[in-house]
This record gives sequence, structure tokens and C-alpha cells, in this order.
Amino acid sequence: MDAFSARFAVLPPEGGKISLLDLTQLRPLMEQEAGLQFLTSLLSPDEARLFAGFTYPKRRLEWLGGRLTAKHCLSRLPTLQKTAPFFYRDYTLLPDGHGRPTLAPPPDLKKIPALSISHSRNYAAALATPDGACGIDIQQKSAQLTRVQERFASEKELALPDQPAPLLTRLGLIWTAKETVKKCLLSDQSTSFGTISLTKITYEPKTAIWTADCQVQDGTGLSAVVRIVEFEEYLLACATRKRDA
Repeated sequence: MDAFSARFAVLPPEGGKISLLDLTQLRPLMEQEAGLQFLTSLLSPDEARLFAGFTYPKRRLEWLGGRLTAKHCLSRLPTLQKTAPFFYRDYTLLPDGHGRPTLAPPPDLKKIPALSISHSRNYAAALATPDGACGIDIQQKSAQLTRVQERFASEKELALPDQPAPLLTRLGLIWTAKETVKKCLLSDQSTSFGTISLTKITYEPKTAIWTADCQVQDGTGLSAVVRIVEFEEYLLACATRKRDA
């Protein structure tokens, strides 16, 4: 995970850390008794009990991969590196009432970091920030996006990128931007993408990063900046809340 973390280090907001795990490397370990035993030893007791209840292989892989990626991400936060030692099993990540992973750290940790997890096909991704809210999404550029594009992308949004891009890339930019905003700003609401609109998408050639400006159209005035990068057949996005003017 360290190589991916270094590769995408410029993507998260200031003070944040990102981790990415190739699930194709995790799967063989899970299929070995000794490997699975080691991996589950990194879970807290509550996490281990929840994991033991999963029977579908894909669910087991994605869930375990997401938790391990999140804990790797947390371990790299400067605020947690000062609290030695960092043991994965001391940090519990369980879903809250909205399905968002909620962190239960050791009781001696005074400030609880924000955390977000995502996965798509062969990868699990996590974003951690020292405080506040955050959102991450990874999305494969698959044909499925074109089949459901009317549900999340308007013609105006599809025309926003300031650089020419294939349809799947444009759809992926819109999807990941809205998904990260939903996780970052609307995680406690059962809202759809309908309340989130993109107003601008720009591309920086030097960093190969797309930036999307987003607005929440629900009367709250909430807004966010989403930074997105393409790699292989995926888009990886991180959301941060705009500073008040």
C-alpha cells in the first residue's frame, strides 16, 4: 500500500492521508488458513465477529480490504504517529445507522480523525483527515455508467470538463465527485445525487488532477471541492469542504 499512498499523496486535502490496496493481492492470502488468521488478527474483536458472519466471498474480500486499507491510512496520520505504538486491532470500524464506517479509537485518543472508505472491483481506498468530514470514492470506468447516466449526470454537467475527455471519463468524474460530496457533507442524510450539482470541472496537466466544484442544492449553502485522478481504468476522488468566504 505504501507505493500507492506515495503515488497519490497530492490528492487528499492538507493534513489528510490516502491509502489504496490491490484486492487481487489480498485474495490469495485470504484463501490460505495462516494468511486469513493473520489478517483477521488485525481486526478488533467487534470487527472480527462481524466479519465472521459474512459468507459471500466478494463481500468478505471488499469488507476486509476496506478495513485494512482504512487502518493503514489512519496509521500514517501525523497526529496518530505521535501516539505510540499504533496497533490495528485497537481501532474499530463499524457501520453506523447510515452505513458509514464509524471509528471507535482507543479511549486515550482525545481527537477522533475523520475517515472514509470506498472500493471498486480490484481496489479498496481510504481517506483519513485529522478532523472534520471527508469523502473518498473509487470507480471503475465501466459501461454500467452509461446505462444509468440519466440518474446522476445532466447534459450541462457532461459539458463541463474544460479539456476533451471520453464519455466514460466524464461520467466517472461526475459520479465520483457526487459520491465523495455525499459521503463528506451528507453522510447523515438519505439523499440521492439529485441535490448535488457540479458547476465547474477543470484539469491541471502538470499534476494530472481534475478539480470539480460542487454545490448542494438543499438550501444549506454547502459546497465542496473534489480532486480526482485517473489511473488504469479507474477514477479516484477526494472531497473537501470549501472554506467560508
